[in-house]
Amino acid sequence: MQITGQTKITGLFGDPVQYSLSPAMHNAAFKHLQLPYVYLPFPVDKSKLAAAVEAVRALKITGVNVTVPHKEAVIPYLDRLDRSAERCGAVNTIVNRDGVLTGYNTDGQGFIDALAEAGFTPAGKKVVILGAGGAARAVAAALIDQGAAEIMLINRTLQKAAALADFLGPQASYRQLIPHSKVEVAAVDLVVNTLSIPFRQEDQWLLDLTDARGALFYDLRYGKMPSDFLVLADELNSPRLDGLGMLLHQGARAFTLFTGQAAPVEVMRAALLQS
Repeated sequence: MQITGQTKITGLFGDPVQYSLSPAMHNAAFKHLQLPYVYLPFPVDKSKLAAAVEAVRALKITGVNVTVPHKEAVIPYLDRLDRSAERCGAVNTIVNRDGVLTGYNTDGQGFIDALAEAGFTPAGKKVVILGAGGAARAVAAALIDQGAAEIMLINRTLQKAAALADFLGPQASYRQLIPHSKVEVAAVDLVVNTLSIPFRQEDQWLLDLTDARGALFYDLRYGKMPSDFLVLADELNSPRLDGLGMLLHQGARAFTLFTGQAAPVEVMRAALLQS
């Protein structure tokens, strides 16, 4: 990839970002389509978020993706929100158009795209979501928009789960995450883990999800080895997916927002699998 004075900069704001596969995915797509773009990871501390967003304007950066812990905190620093971000109250993509910064959310639809690829349809389904942060917001809102019947939110901070349930509407309920307790759910279809903490602690599972046996277990985390949450799915003989599909599809939608062109999804998938 040749860097010139015409190269357009895109990237990722978060903390940490050093292990993200987004740069490999986006740069492979730019190269394939011979576009004059580059995608860089930018480690952004919470205390520097406002300055980082202002730098998007000052440096005429084309756009950035936003990951933990900034998906909600970044909103006050933006000029506009697309409906996709308004719907869930979280931003994972910022696009700079002549100094006007617009926040989007491609996480939710990226998650739905990944489910569809796996043959799962949310309509009428009962879902448990572990966590209540920015990713959980996007996933929950997208599932409700696709017709999910019930969403149970389980989070360590009860007030945050309650606030999200109220934001989402009558399909959503909530309870506090109490380590090593049993989650009593009947006929749940999908369990989504958005937590960043280990799911196995002190030789015990963080939660007893025996009642969810047979549901699809979806971990938004990804890596070369199955996460502890996905190991639990195996123990329960339940189907499972990691977050690579969501990463791919949210990235493809962000790519189109950055460039105005259709994303080469299979090129991006190959880059993820090779990284």
